[in-house]
Amino acid sequence: MAGGIELHQEVDSEASRPNRSSDKTTSVTVVDRLWKAALDVVFPIDCLGCGSRGRFVCPSCVDRMPKLERPFCTVCANPGVAGICSWCQAHAPSIDAIRSPYLYVPSSPIYRAITSLKYGGMRSIAPELAELLYAFWGTRRTADPDIIVPVPSHPSRVRQRGYSQASLIAAELGRRMNVSVSTDTLLRVKNAPSQLETESREDRWSNVQGGFRSRSHVDGARVLLVDDLVTTGSTASACAAALKMAGAHRVVGLSLARAP
Repeated sequence: MAGGIELHQEVDSEASRPNRSSDKTTSVTVVDRLWKAALDVVFPIDCLGCGSRGRFVCPSCVDRMPKLERPFCTVCANPGVAGICSWCQAHAPSIDAIRSPYLYVPSSPIYRAITSLKYGGMRSIAPELAELLYAFWGTRRTADPDIIVPVPSHPSRVRQRGYSQASLIAAELGRRMNVSVSTDTLLRVKNAPSQLETESREDRWSNVQGGFRSRSHVDGARVLLVDDLVTTGSTASACAAALKMAGAHRVVGLSLARAP
């Protein structure tokens, strides 16, 4: 584990690359805006926070959403802990760091947004959630990843939902960052109960051990592991273990929200 390594420490010795803004990115943004404007006329969108028209989470509600702020564990992002938490010191997770912009609390629009995507079939919210992650990532002074990998759902859950919520978010984030997204690098081989349904942190850790397998090599790659929600970081660490067995140099987790 490269525990305790802050994101801002991996700076532009590797990241001194040209600005990633490109004509291609600009044209995609213009097309996205035109398409969204057309959809808003036919299928109007109401904010999940205040009910105002136009976005799933309006800018005012975004500003008011509870944020994950320091102190938090520099590895698993456990809120309220400075440095490396006792759990990470004892268990040495494979993930190098986890970062999330928001806290997952029931009163917040981000809670409603994640549950709407994950359980309500509202896949059209994914681009907006990816935009929130993209804005958050832009505040980090760190080198961009070589590849983005979503945390995979078990195939049975993908069949049930019709999609993987993490893959939808990762695909949209990759377009904005101009970074390749691989949805088939990781395979979930263990259909464990939801981490939200598992009470203790020890059980959550055991729940996902050996639960993922890498189907391709990622030799020397800096991997950005994307998910909608982090509860304890156990799932992210199990994914990172599989990725590092496949040759990954560094794995950083990025999720929309972190459970308090």
